[in-house]
Amino acid sequence: MASIVKRGKTYSIVYYEGEGKDRHQVWESGLSYNAAKARKAQLEYEVAQNIHIDRNDLTVSEFLYEFVEKYGEKKWVASTYDGNVGLLENYVHPYLGDKKLRSIRTKTVDDYYHFLLYTAEPVTNMGKPKRERITASTIHDIHKVLRCAFNQAVKWEYIAKNPFLNATLPEHKEKKRPALTPDQLHRVLEFTDRPDIYDYFLIHCAIQLAFACSLRGGEVGGTQWERYDSENRMLYIDRVIDRVDKKLLDKLTKMDILYRFPNLYPGTRTVIVLKQPKTEGSIRNVYIPDTVALKLKTLRQMQDKLKHELGSDGYMDYGLIICQANGRPIMTEHLNKRFKEVLEAMKDPEINPEEIVFHSIRHTSAGVKLRLSKGDLKAVQGDGGWNTPDMVTKRYAHILDEDRRSLAAEMEAKFYHGETSQKSITEQAAVSANMDTDALAAALTSNPELLMKVLQSIQLANKQ
Repeated sequence: MASIVKRGKTYSIVYYEGEGKDRHQVWESGLSYNAAKARKAQLEYEVAQNIHIDRNDLTVSEFLYEFVEKYGEKKWVASTYDGNVGLLENYVHPYLGDKKLRSIRTKTVDDYYHFLLYTAEPVTNMGKPKRERITASTIHDIHKVLRCAFNQAVKWEYIAKNPFLNATLPEHKEKKRPALTPDQLHRVLEFTDRPDIYDYFLIHCAIQLAFACSLRGGEVGGTQWERYDSENRMLYIDRVIDRVDKKLLDKLTKMDILYRFPNLYPGTRTVIVLKQPKTEGSIRNVYIPDTVALKLKTLRQMQDKLKHELGSDGYMDYGLIICQANGRPIMTEHLNKRFKEVLEAMKDPEINPEEIVFHSIRHTSAGVKLRLSKGDLKAVQGDGGWNTPDMVTKRYAHILDEDRRSLAAEMEAKFYHGETSQKSITEQAAVSANMDTDALAAALTSNPELLMKVLQSIQLANKQ
């Protein structure tokens, strides 16, 4: 069994390895308390793999490590795996890990969420300011993982029912991501439209693709010339660029790697790859406006010139549309960084670089397309690669609300105070009636038999 030992401001895990004369003590030092508890649970689970565990004695940590191994590695992609495992190690193993799986009740879950919200300390992320409390958003993310895990525990017959299904979650409203207005986006495009400076024109083309094709950052970085049909102005989206931990390359069966970029430096923990998108719905054809096609033509000419100047040794040609000046790929975080640098250089008083990110362009794109298509959700969904139209309406409901407010204003102007007032409606009805009378007279004149029948009907009616 492993033990946790406090040494100064950090903690160490102490355990034994080997058998007989080879048995020796191991110290893993410099850990935070949460990391130490998570590591302790992992070591105990590895030991338990080799012995029979009574279901009644199975701890939450032992079950969760089994869940990640037998479910997560088959169902999750790299980003989901890293995020979920991080949540478990930081916020679940240290607080619920030692509890028996069968002892978890809905009341236990409610108490746990209350503790996380008001008492527990959030994990500090490198480069980000320390938060006072764990956010409701993080608790909702934890809940999604644990609800899924305990559903699996029910299927495996470890427990009778899932205590997370009826748990009370803290109130959380998803914060709407600020988006550039069409006028603001035009100004950004004008500022970056500099074919004489590669870095500026590259971000210009990246913005054009993100807007015209409703692409995500990883999809922009993963576009390749061989997937672009310049004659038909069509771009085939079937890959995204991502940075993946090397140990996950063979572990995650759902992750389909299409290409692995060579590392520039030996011994790195991660590798850049081109992989298939998370969902099949994200694989799609997108039609490109002529203006964007002309921009891409210029970009390709600039890249051909760089290839000639740098030569095969200096330019690494991977066929990427959006790439660095030496041909190397550009990650989503780098696109975002360059985009923010552009916004800061513009010094536009209406644009706040701290609020706007590269992904905001996708929001602007969806809003413009919803308006231009008169609310054609299926067309917008197909362009953006969302799974269902509901995802568009939920995420961009504020855009639809703006159009509905405009519609109300138009009704006020035209119905209550304009052309379609009550008086004009009456006048229009009279005009319509006159038009119907004229049409009837013309029909009777052109058909004598019909005229005779009408006259006979009138005479018969008068006699009665």
